[in-house]
Amino acid sequence: MIWLYFFIPLIIIGGIAVYFEKRSGMTKPNEDKQADHLGEVQRHNRMNIHQEGSDHSDN
Repeated sequence: MIWLYFFIPLIIIGGIAVYFEKRSGMTKPNEDKQADHLGEVQRHNRMNIHQEGSDHSDN
């Protein structure tokens, strides 16, 4: 009987997730947008690699 307390919320949350997934629909990723941001990501990675020894805290 106690297992109902665990499965009922999971079923409700699962139902809500399925509803919103079907409502919004899945679309393929925009490859042009990903290609545009690839250079920016690589630049940030290089900056992070070169700054490994520095302190990044805001204190």
